[in-house]
Amino acid sequence: MPEQRSQTPLARVVIFFVLMASVSGCASVPASVRNAPGLNLLFGDKNPVLGFDPTEEAGLDYEIETRGLGVGDTPEETAENVRIQKILEGATRLYRLQDKPPPNIALLKRRAAADKAIVERALKSEGYYEGEATIIVLSEDPPADGTAPPIDGEGEITSASETAPGAPIVKVSVRKGPRYALARQLATFATPIDPQLEQTVQNAISVNVGGPAQGRAVVDAETAASRILGRSGYPYANKGKRRAEANFDFDTLDIRTPYAPGPLTTYGDVTFEGLKTVEQKYVESFVTWKRGAPISRPEIADVQRELSATRLFDAVSIVLPEEPPEGWEKTGQFAAPVKIVFEESKHRKATAGLGFSTTDGPGGVATWENRNLFGQNETLQAVLDVSVEEQRARLDYRKPRWTKSRRDLLAGFEVFHEDTEAFESFGATGNIGIEERLRDWLTVTASLAGEAVQIREADGRRRDSYLIGLPVSAVYDRTDDLLNPTEGVRVKALAAPWLGSFDEEVTVFGETDLEASTYVSLDRDANYIFAVRGRVAQVISDNADRVPANRRVFAGGGGSVRAFAEQHVNDLDNNGVPEGALGVYEGSVELRARYGNFGVVPFIDAGVVSNDFFQDFGKLRWGPGLGLRYFSPVGPIRLDVAVPIDRRSEDDAFQFYLSIGQAF
Repeated sequence: MPEQRSQTPLARVVIFFVLMASVSGCASVPASVRNAPGLNLLFGDKNPVLGFDPTEEAGLDYEIETRGLGVGDTPEETAENVRIQKILEGATRLYRLQDKPPPNIALLKRRAAADKAIVERALKSEGYYEGEATIIVLSEDPPADGTAPPIDGEGEITSASETAPGAPIVKVSVRKGPRYALARQLATFATPIDPQLEQTVQNAISVNVGGPAQGRAVVDAETAASRILGRSGYPYANKGKRRAEANFDFDTLDIRTPYAPGPLTTYGDVTFEGLKTVEQKYVESFVTWKRGAPISRPEIADVQRELSATRLFDAVSIVLPEEPPEGWEKTGQFAAPVKIVFEESKHRKATAGLGFSTTDGPGGVATWENRNLFGQNETLQAVLDVSVEEQRARLDYRKPRWTKSRRDLLAGFEVFHEDTEAFESFGATGNIGIEERLRDWLTVTASLAGEAVQIREADGRRRDSYLIGLPVSAVYDRTDDLLNPTEGVRVKALAAPWLGSFDEEVTVFGETDLEASTYVSLDRDANYIFAVRGRVAQVISDNADRVPANRRVFAGGGGSVRAFAEQHVNDLDNNGVPEGALGVYEGSVELRARYGNFGVVPFIDAGVVSNDFFQDFGKLRWGPGLGLRYFSPVGPIRLDVAVPIDRRSEDDAFQFYLSIGQAF
């Protein structure tokens, strides 16, 4: 049988300019030379055949008629015929290249003749081992001398009475025959292996027995058997050529696949090459296997993937001997030395970026990072973030694999100044905590945080705040991309109790913030994405005035309701100044359409803030907008313009934002 082969949480988003160079060469060739016979084979996407350039002559349009795959005797047979028809349309050149017809009957005949074998192979791959196909090309157009009759796809002469007027007709006749069942699929072994392992392999390779003898199912079962051997101490296992026997009396197929398992191979000594500034002790902590344990190919791949994810190396290779040593047959075992080869990357990086929004005006960000501070992937990052209304200087430290392989130690310190319509603040915050990856898609962080802030509110009052808190957050992320997700779900949750002094009085309050988004691809190529976001945030306190202004809830801006300026979803006082609140509901809906490197995104955002949703739900503020996207190598660059509905006199007629990454 043939084998079938976010937006960041910053209110202002920044575009990072990455210096990149790409060089492409293109030779300019005169048309007279390019179209010369023989040379025209070198040029163009549509490769000419035998010196003929199809761009110089119109193709010979043709029609296709398929017989044998129509309505069956039962609904199931009809559905099966439809499925086979789709397979043939995707496999044959007659269908796939119908919009690129050949220039003459001779080449159409060749296309048809080649597709006959393709159709029959496709039928066999679906279990129809007696399947046959006949392809005939009918045309009334005679050759130039007017002597030769029409020719079918196999070179046979057809009757002139069978020819159709107008365009040539390609008649594809299919006889499926009976569909064979897989009666048996076994693995045989050149040398003995553990009986329990052999039974596991047999169970995996025979999983499709009783079902249709489809080529893909047979190959998948063989691959599963090879993987079991590869993860069970047989990394040198080789699969031989399968043997298939058909029983034409019962329409069944028996398959036997030979395996040469090689020696039972265990982990031997581990050596490291290429380490310069990274300490060997650190990379040794990634090695999960024990000396003498059976080698597992998936385990080796996992270790290689984890080492590459540290961003310390441009390349990581884990190498076993190419072949087991001679004479292994005497013992049937082999302790393989393992060599891990590294190519270290540059560990220091500096970036700079500029941004602009109608809320904050122009701004800039500069960062410096060292990803290997003390030789064990300790990361120190300094960030200077400056705009007209907000200035921040921050240091962040991360110690990976702290006491556990998936636990990191975090610390940070920030000095900031904010000058918004609602308040002005100057202060400092610090935190120390741990981050643990419970799953690849679930991360939990807990920390001890403190802040000291001097606040001047809109009414001129100066109120100092000294707080200590225990923020706990979790991120559930099953999306396929950080900056441009096309499918999956992302959930972020935060809870933080705070205790301290505010305006020389004791204050106690809590913060909760829950944000979720989901992404649905509307087509196979993910060019059309339906995206939805929702957020619920609440400050737990009896009185908003007893909560520092920088801890109250505000909505509006590029990461919120884009039709309104930052903070302007909130109610305004008599002077038009936004009033901080205790709670907010937000929602966004987007339809992301991509056309090559560009995209268009119509969207609607809505939000409502209130101090008590049970007594006063607040005013719903919303607005539609339209975004443009350019999909650059570093992520989608977006320009969003949004218009508020039922706007107040203090609201701008529109807002626009320029940033990198999708809005959510």
